Amino acid sequence: MPVVRDRIRFLHCADIHLDAPFGGRGCREYAEMRRKDVWKTFESAVGLAEEEQVDFILICGDLYEHDYASKATIQRLGSLLGRLSVPIVILPGNHDPYVANSWYKTWKWPDNVIIISPDKPSVMLNSLDTFIHGVGFSAFRQDTPDLSSVPRPNGDRFNIFMLHGTLDMHFSHRPFNPVSSGDLAGLGYDYYALGHFHKRKTDFRLDNAANPGSPEPLGFDETGDHGVLMVTLVRVGPDRKALDIREINLAQKRYVWLSLDLTGTASLEEAGAKLGEFLGGLDRDRDLPRVVLTGRTSLAVDCEDLKRPWLRDFPWLQVLDETRPCFDYEAISREQSLKGAYTREVLRRLETCEKNGDWEQANVLSAALDLGIEALEKGRIDTVFNGGRFRMRRSGEGD
Repeated sequence: MPVVRDRIRFLHCADIHLDAPFGGRGCREYAEMRRKDVWKTFESAVGLAEEEQVDFILICGDLYEHDYASKATIQRLGSLLGRLSVPIVILPGNHDPYVANSWYKTWKWPDNVIIISPDKPSVMLNSLDTFIHGVGFSAFRQDTPDLSSVPRPNGDRFNIFMLHGTLDMHFSHRPFNPVSSGDLAGLGYDYYALGHFHKRKTDFRLDNAANPGSPEPLGFDETGDHGVLMVTLVRVGPDRKALDIREINLAQKRYVWLSLDLTGTASLEEAGAKLGEFLGGLDRDRDLPRVVLTGRTSLAVDCEDLKRPWLRDFPWLQVLDETRPCFDYEAISREQSLKGAYTREVLRRLETCEKNGDWEQANVLSAALDLGIEALEKGRIDTVFNGGRFRMRRSGEGD
């Protein structure tokens, strides 16, 4: 006689990226530190699953980096997962696809590890009265998946659909298993366990879908809290389940963006003091700060010199100069010169844009004014304007 459960509880994680290269800074020490952080966080997730006595674990893609994962990493991973007494269901993602030389195919995984693949896209956990179907990656890029063959769920069971891909984000270029909330809702599953994007999201239009994000943030585009989801499904009636999702933060590090306005700053010493005040509110053991210098200033800021006094507490501190030149445009506009004529015309157009509320064009004109006067005064442009942001040209750029 089939086992009937009134509830299940499981850990949902994704996008761990074991052995990620972290090559953006060109620093081996930084990369090694961050790879260790990824391991610590994943081990914390496994420890949490043991502590909470979950029924099973879902890993929704990108567990490791196909191009970088070593045999030693996979051996360590297998030992870690094999110590658990519960099923672990793994869905390959676009960074660890189920290709010919995948570790998922060539490694002997512990008996409690279940790999979802095109040949075996579903698993029935009979003792937990739970059916799981997955759509992952068997190539490094895939377009819209064919959902016509997805099994229809049995309402007497708990039914979970795993997807590594994009939900309600239809890209025309470089798609990764794009689907819509309507597509998934029509399948009738109790919970849609997602992976792919590294930012946690539990407020999709499809209210029983969730993406845990990466347990450990992997770059400055992954700010905020990171961790895993603890999910509970409870029977509340025929064919009806109640869903509870608990967000648990586990990350070792936190990427932090700070904006430091240097407008009115009189000296480099004052700029350094302001930077110190900003950094004083951070956790030196956890936070990885990137400080963006903004505002208008005539100071010649050397970012390396500015950050040097603080590297002992924050060895990976980044300082980016996106300040704008400090020109007296009213005074320049009164000059009977090419600079004066240029400034008068741009200020006239700016005034029109501001009256009409055309702030996008006003932003472009403001940039054109700064860059134009810089070019006319210096005979060159040292400032880079990109996407509405200013920064100083870096060594070798544009050569």
